[in-house]
Amino acid sequence: MIYRILFIILFLEICHANSKKDTIDIVAQQFKSVGNTTTITGNVKITKGRDTLNADTVIVYTDKERKPISYEAKGNVKFTLITDDNRELRGKSKRLIYNVIKDEYRFYDDAFVQEIGKPNTLRGDEIILTGDGNYADVVGKKNAPARVIFSLEK
Repeated sequence: MIYRILFIILFLEICHANSKKDTIDIVAQQFKSVGNTTTITGNVKITKGRDTLNADTVIVYTDKERKPISYEAKGNVKFTLITDDNRELRGKSKRLIYNVIKDEYRFYDDAFVQEIGKPNTLRGDEIILTGDGNYADVVGKKNAPARVIFSLEK
């Protein structure tokens, strides 16, 4: 009997943990939804699992089933991302586009990304990263070249 109770408790905790990871929590001053586009404004904070996004404005584009296809954040964009291999990335930019289908982040205008706990840093006018951490592309401007700092240690 005790094993059955422990199994039920464990099962409920796993279900709760999985539902939390798939839950998106959005806090802001205003939400406006028209068709498959929702515009969120005023101190926007979005949390999904351990990922966070803060911005002045976020536009969420959804499919017919109202599942997010992409997010576009503008103004004072700050973020924390956890890659598939559990590395924590933090940074900021003036604009961010996240493509949910490709699991691809694009940071624009004075973009900066740093891996927490390591010197690994990316700076540029445009930074493209995949959620699995296997792809990065950093582009600079004529007067502000791209910069990459990384550790050679494993």
